[in-house]
Amino acid sequence: MGRYKKRSAVGLCLAAMALTVIWGAQSLLWAAQPEEDQDLVTIAGMPGNGYRDGMGNEARFAGPTGLDVKDRAVVIADTENNLIRSLSGQRVITTAGSRKEENAYGNGLGAFMDSNHSRAMLDGPVDCVYMDNGNIAIADRNNHAIRIVGKSWVFTLNGTGVEGYEEGKPGQAKFSYPSGIAKGLSGKIYVADTGNHCIRVIDRNGVTSLVAGVPGQAGLKDGEVSEALFMEPTALVMAEDGSVYVADSGNQRIRRIKDGQVTTVAGGAWALYLDTQYRQPGFADGDGAAARFWFPEGICMAGDVVIVADTGNHVVRAISSLGRVRTIAGNGEAGFLDGSSEEGMLNRPCDVAWEDGKLYIMDTGNCALRTIEFDPDQWLKELGEQ
Repeated sequence: MGRYKKRSAVGLCLAAMALTVIWGAQSLLWAAQPEEDQDLVTIAGMPGNGYRDGMGNEARFAGPTGLDVKDRAVVIADTENNLIRSLSGQRVITTAGSRKEENAYGNGLGAFMDSNHSRAMLDGPVDCVYMDNGNIAIADRNNHAIRIVGKSWVFTLNGTGVEGYEEGKPGQAKFSYPSGIAKGLSGKIYVADTGNHCIRVIDRNGVTSLVAGVPGQAGLKDGEVSEALFMEPTALVMAEDGSVYVADSGNQRIRRIKDGQVTTVAGGAWALYLDTQYRQPGFADGDGAAARFWFPEGICMAGDVVIVADTGNHVVRAISSLGRVRTIAGNGEAGFLDGSSEEGMLNRPCDVAWEDGKLYIMDTGNCALRTIEFDPDQWLKELGEQ
């Protein structure tokens, strides 16, 4: 497999095959105005690429991919606009990035430049996370760098703008299309270094080091972190106990890093997908290895429950501490429909974030931010685990 520019060959598989292989071509269903009793609700954006700040559904995004939430404020990686956007209350504003020049599609051109918020330039920002000091960390994928939105300035924490693999101090380390970041302890930032098939960490001084995986070697292997293998990991999150959960997208699995070991939490496909190195995707709820995913690209924690944006299946899944996987939003068909969590429709959701009983869904294919109410304790009770 060659390298990629937009979520790798995974994105190509999703766009060209995901709908036709399982369900056949599906027409998008357009959402009515949300009602108070609906579980899946659109709070910002609408289908169709564009750029506009504004209230709720008046705002427009272009291929938004990652998000995070803190104190009900949502930060969004507006990937194809090469911007960082924010939703506070009901208004979407542009937080960082420049749109002084546009490409043929009307999106802001990508580039690599540190500067103040309105002049800094990004290229394919694909994930973002609030840090404890109020800064926002960004996986600037096409720049192969981790960037920081500070109080008044956007700067590069590490990465040189050139693809590769190196550890080291700021300005020395190299990444390959990093697609996911997560806040760790003591100011650390964990990185899903997708093109290098490994997990890295950046300390508060900007020094980058390897956490798990063999750089440049794709595969599927549990065990010691120095020997474990991943296949294009795209997202990760740290749990309260210090475990790091990874959406190992190309392997169609959710993996866990804890106490120097990598284990598989859910997903069990072993056959290869067509003539690729990817594992065979599928769609099945189940326990542990019985569950099936289709290139999952987003992950978060809701209490003790792991939430997964199962991108190719157009659904959101929840995983209990015992590895039980259940679908909690979407019906498996690509569409845009507010409604109950079982009947509402999503289109390639790429990320999730949870806070105070509300789950935020970055519905990438619909260029929209959606929400559902989710009580992890109640959900575990329904499974009989509490």
